[in-house]
Amino acid sequence: MSPTRPARGRRRRARGDGDGEIPAALRRAGLRPRAALGQNFLVDELALGRIAEAARVGPGDTVLEVGAGPGGLTAELVARVEPGGRVVAVELDEELADLARRRVPSPRLEVLAANVLDFEAEELLAEAGAGPPYVAVGNLPYYITQPVLRRLLDAAEPPRRIVVLVQRELARRIVGGDRRESLLSLVTRLYGAAEVVLELPPSAFWPRPRVHSALIRVERWAAPPLQLEPAEREALTALLRAGFSQPRKQLHNVLPPALGLPADRLRALLAEAEVEPSLRAQHLTLPDWERLLRLVLARHPRALGAG
Repeated sequence: MSPTRPARGRRRRARGDGDGEIPAALRRAGLRPRAALGQNFLVDELALGRIAEAARVGPGDTVLEVGAGPGGLTAELVARVEPGGRVVAVELDEELADLARRRVPSPRLEVLAANVLDFEAEELLAEAGAGPPYVAVGNLPYYITQPVLRRLLDAAEPPRRIVVLVQRELARRIVGGDRRESLLSLVTRLYGAAEVVLELPPSAFWPRPRVHSALIRVERWAAPPLQLEPAEREALTALLRAGFSQPRKQLHNVLPPALGLPADRLRALLAEAEVEPSLRAQHLTLPDWERLLRLVLARHPRALGAG
């Protein structure tokens, strides 16, 4: 886990029981966390500074913040991009968006009351008069973590860095590793290198969630690890979904029905791709999946919707 330094001037750690500046600001505004929207606000001031540090932004940078909430992390980001930079903060809850505007008055901040899943990243930036390159940062409600992450990874203009706070177990799945890959870790690795930067207990939030959280940072590759055309990337995603459709099963059992291929043909493809049929999907690397992809596209393109 890479260490990050606390933000300058931050000495006070709020507890997740309603103490601190952020809960007080919400109460003054007559607002309460809404469970239906997955609102658990990060109130640990040291952690807010460390997340902003992990984003590695500085003067002149553009930041797309997803899930601004009452503006705790927003303030840290704005302080780091000034002068000359921009923070475009997106918040679904209009009352919270208004509170963030009032708590962080700055010409370098634009708070948009919008559902991030309804727009492309470049559309949100353009609405605020900004554009790429940019860094994406957020404390995401756990129930939308995966769709938001996929949208950022698949953006026409993807961010150069993604720094998001997610449920700890999901963070481990995103990072993956030797013989413990997941569908999400492999799709993420097509974009960049993922690491866990920081872990946080439930006491860092208000109200306290029932799970621990972790901050992940994904650095975009200078050059992609696989040279894939858009259609090939879609086919690879389909192949990965097939392989992970029943992750506990061995590949020679899960892939034939998932791809609609006879078992003997699938075994022959695995052998030619130099993949042991008894392995599970989590054991394969991206180059393994690419070799198998090329063979399936060449021999059975309809199995991946490419024919």
